[in-house]
Amino acid sequence: MGSVSQPKQSVLSLLATQDRDQEQAEPLRVLFLAAHPDDETIGASALLGRLQDRMVVFLTDGAPRDSRLWAPHIRGSRDAYACARAEEAASALACAGVRRERITFLGGVDQEAVHELPVLLKAFREVVSEFQPAAIITHPYEGGHPDHDAAALVAHLAARALEQPDRRVPKILEMTSYHARNGGRVSGEFLPHIAAGNIAAGSEAEIKLTPEERARKARMLGCYLSQWHVISDFPLEPERLRVAPAHDFTAPPHAGSLWYETLGWPLTGVKWREIVARALPQVSELTCH
Repeated sequence: MGSVSQPKQSVLSLLATQDRDQEQAEPLRVLFLAAHPDDETIGASALLGRLQDRMVVFLTDGAPRDSRLWAPHIRGSRDAYACARAEEAASALACAGVRRERITFLGGVDQEAVHELPVLLKAFREVVSEFQPAAIITHPYEGGHPDHDAAALVAHLAARALEQPDRRVPKILEMTSYHARNGGRVSGEFLPHIAAGNIAAGSEAEIKLTPEERARKARMLGCYLSQWHVISDFPLEPERLRVAPAHDFTAPPHAGSLWYETLGWPLTGVKWREIVARALPQVSELTCH
């Protein structure tokens, strides 16, 4: 599939140099689309704290249906686990000054977002239409987690639906997540895009955290107690932001095994792409209305 219009470099530069103490006549309105609670903090804590006008949307509730995929110390029902993750997100984002009314869950089930593409896309389009952001920051398509890849797809499809002469199309940018490389997991860096020619020079920015921002990020991550066994080894910095390249969501993001395939999860990359290929005609109809 083709990509949506790519972000102008000035938007990336403005975000990368954003200073919360800087007076702006019209603060940049930014929407963050994260697959799960904690992804937003891992990838973009600095911007969350620096921006004045922002909203965070979670694609899923962070609670898989299969309890064997939960954090090892979690007990109880899936609904209770989802509620716990929502409360952790509210606490973490409060550290960055994000109010609860600026946090939205689209209702997807962890690890099943690709099965719910039409519903999730419709819900996200409604949020975008109401909030009218200048930019959407989301995950790259890297095969680190199937829900990360679904979030990237939903963001691109939603932006494409707004490509009309009389409507402003939000610019799509990406924060880092994680992916497989040389048999291990790499986090805090982007996977080099297959079609490198689609990425213009200077389309990636490194965001250095101040000492205060590093301390705040540590506090935010500390709010995610249920995920500490996973996120404790993620680096605090630097954080990176890039212009979203032209992803082909029906092709593998890279050669070899995807990270979630190495974990033995039920969904494989082949199956994920088959579901996307079947769903695209249906969701394409949604983008035309």
